[in-house]
Amino acid sequence: MAMMAIRVLALFLAWQVGVAWAAPEDDFRAGSRAFRTGDVVQAMALLKKSADAGHAPSQSLLAYILDKAEFNDEAIAYYRKAAAQGDAEGEFGLGSMYAAGEGIKRDPAEARKWITRAAERGHATAINALAQAYMRGELGVDEAQRNGADALRWVRRAADSGHLPAMENLAVAYRTGAYGIAVDLKQAEALDAKVRAAKGVVDKGAKKRGKK
Repeated sequence: MAMMAIRVLALFLAWQVGVAWAAPEDDFRAGSRAFRTGDVVQAMALLKKSADAGHAPSQSLLAYILDKAEFNDEAIAYYRKAAAQGDAEGEFGLGSMYAAGEGIKRDPAEARKWITRAAERGHATAINALAQAYMRGELGVDEAQRNGADALRWVRRAADSGHLPAMENLAVAYRTGAYGIAVDLKQAEALDAKVRAAKGVVDKGAKKRGKK
């Protein structure tokens, strides 16, 4: 009986811990729903509760809302907390604040560091932003880096995700040998076709060739 009581107590304590940890997630879901439906006040109340409990996604979303409302100091504080936990949204948000110099001294290198971390976790917007930075020489990217291996890596990843500027840039690279890649006109034409399709442009020439 004593052993049974110990087991029941252990299960009860484990259940209580589970409930305690589930609460921030529940608040996050409810807060997200409130935000999507336009109830920002309710969203912020719920998200602040879970964010202050250490829930990283709540911290990121709350920071985003605060950022859009131009409460920059508060936004940065929550972005930092989320980023410190390895949350991609938090990392991208913090990097964006550094890039824009909102509520913090503008620091392109620091911006690229955090955006890169988010991109490494597969954050789509971060991947596109990083590719754009390499293509344009932004976020502290110098001329040598614009044509280096990292540039090709992020431009290719953005192109693979359907980012049109990256697809166009990569098509040019296949024509010119930029980034040190071998010239490949077939690859360039394939990318051009994807860009046209994405833009809703019909390749009439391809249609005519198909009829022959």
